[in-house]
Amino acid sequence: MAMVNGEDCCVKVAVHIRPLIGDERPQGWKDCVTVVPGKPQVQIGTHSFTFDHVYGATGFPPSSMFEECVSPLVDGLFQGYNATVLAYGQTGSGKTYTMGTGCKDGSQTGIIPQVMNSLFGKIENLKDQAEFQLRVSFIEILKEEVRDLLDSSYVGKFEAVNGHVGKLAVPGKPPVQIREASNGAITLAGLTEVFVTTQKEMTSCLEQGSLNRATGSTNMNNQSSRSHAIFTITLEQMRKLDPSVTESAQTEDVNEDYLCAKFHLVDLAGSERAKRTGSDGLRFKEGVHINKGLLALGNVISALGDEKKRKEGVHVPYRDSKLTRLLQDSLGGNSRTVMIACMSPADINAEETLNTLKYANRARNIQNKPIINRNPISEEIQRMRQHIEYLQAELACYQGGGASDEIQALKEKVSWLEATNEDLCRELYEYRSHSVQNDHFAIDNQKSGNSFLKTEGLKRSLDGIESFDYQMAEVLRGDSKGIDEEVAKEWEHTLLQDSMGKELNELNKRLEQKESEMKMIGGFDTLALKQHFKKKLMGLEEEKKAVQQERDRLLAEVESLAAASDGHKLPDNHLQKLKALEAQILELKKKHDNQVQLLKQKQKSEEAAKKLQEEIQFIKAQKVQLQHKIKQEAEQFRLWKASREKELLQVHHLP
Repeated sequence: MAMVNGEDCCVKVAVHIRPLIGDERPQGWKDCVTVVPGKPQVQIGTHSFTFDHVYGATGFPPSSMFEECVSPLVDGLFQGYNATVLAYGQTGSGKTYTMGTGCKDGSQTGIIPQVMNSLFGKIENLKDQAEFQLRVSFIEILKEEVRDLLDSSYVGKFEAVNGHVGKLAVPGKPPVQIREASNGAITLAGLTEVFVTTQKEMTSCLEQGSLNRATGSTNMNNQSSRSHAIFTITLEQMRKLDPSVTESAQTEDVNEDYLCAKFHLVDLAGSERAKRTGSDGLRFKEGVHINKGLLALGNVISALGDEKKRKEGVHVPYRDSKLTRLLQDSLGGNSRTVMIACMSPADINAEETLNTLKYANRARNIQNKPIINRNPISEEIQRMRQHIEYLQAELACYQGGGASDEIQALKEKVSWLEATNEDLCRELYEYRSHSVQNDHFAIDNQKSGNSFLKTEGLKRSLDGIESFDYQMAEVLRGDSKGIDEEVAKEWEHTLLQDSMGKELNELNKRLEQKESEMKMIGGFDTLALKQHFKKKLMGLEEEKKAVQQERDRLLAEVESLAAASDGHKLPDNHLQKLKALEAQILELKKKHDNQVQLLKQKQKSEEAAKKLQEEIQFIKAQKVQLQHKIKQEAEQFRLWKASREKELLQVHHLP
């Protein structure tokens, strides 16, 4: 099924507040929910929530719920958009009553009967414009098993659990399996789909499925739904040809527009607390599975409703339960969705009511992406038909002499190319002069190499321009129909490839030069030299220190001898030895300074090598980018040429 993109839209949320019923008033329970008059705003305690619609209590009457919330979804169904209505709330809040899942004897109470009535009314009005086909299916999710409620082999039985009476239908075949199609759509293997032609037949399917659905009695609800139920209506339509259109036009448009859309009407089991419902045993296990599915649904709503998580691409846990798996399109997918939050106003249920309002408030932030579901063959034929019409108009323009404007435009392009040719010749002359000077004086070999490359490239460009000018002139003098954008496109491709090729050659030259410089620097063992210099410095320091100590010893000895001699002359050997030590110290200082200079030069050499390595990496990155660009441009040109040839073949085969 091909799909046409539509605009994103948020999930619409309506609140339905049922009145106090049964023994709620005699027990003294009071309303804890307040509706702001004239606004879709609900208050409970210190909390305030705003929704799209609020019905019941002092809000809008429930009778207007269908027209305001559901009727637009029925209209969209005929345009090819999927739709979903989802009823959520605690047990005993009126979900089944609101949806009309348990309607009997043709009752019009609830959303589903009104959807049927509106659906068949529109089909009756549009029967002259399209052919319609309707299918319905009805499933329930009971204890994480998908069961087919329209299975004719169901055997219903009643059971009593701890004083509570319940109804459980035993299926005659295994549970339905959830599958995912190649396009990502969710399908149900082995599901019964019944074709219906009248509203009575569809109502009969709804009643049959409702009788097979599992229900039970609890302290909070005498007929509590023990499973999540989904009633699905599939509408297929084939739009007919307009009889007012001429026969020739009908021949061109022999393929009608085929649309297929689904309407999911979901009645969820109510969230419940075992302490209040008095459930134990089987009822308790059913309640655990119900709450587990609703928790998974809440996690999906939280992941989709949080804008920050949505932008970060956080995983949405659709696979945590069968319920969320089946509602994958309805929440954040290909569907227009309305969620109806049903709630009890009794103050004893205030905590559950507040949780329901928070749940529904998060759902308002979910962004769906509804799209038109159309037959892929019809979609492709429509696209090809538009393309053929365009080519026929273009051919008629050529045959009717309408190509003169295009020829004039091509003549102007030839004049521009001639002017470009003159500029390139002048540039070529300048480069040749520059190259001769460089060769004569033998200065800057690299620049000479670049100039030679540019000269050769300009020669090829000039030859290409001259041949192209000749080709254009011949074509203009010959058949004017052959002049089109193909020659200009090829010329542009040739120039671009030539320019990028020259740039790539220059990058290769620079890379070779840098790598040769790097080899010269890297020819020395930097680490070994560094260690050698450090070792030599340390040796010089130790030798210098030893000589200074010897000098200090001699000075002390001289001073003591001078004091003992009382003015007598010091021995010559001491003076000579002292002078020799001072000269040796000066020599060691010079050697030390030289070693320090060598270390500094080595450090500068290492920095230069590092910079050179960075330049090499940058040039390599440029080279890879340029190679990728050349390849990409060549591929684009190849695809364009193939497309152009295909168009020309189609034009030649037209009658």
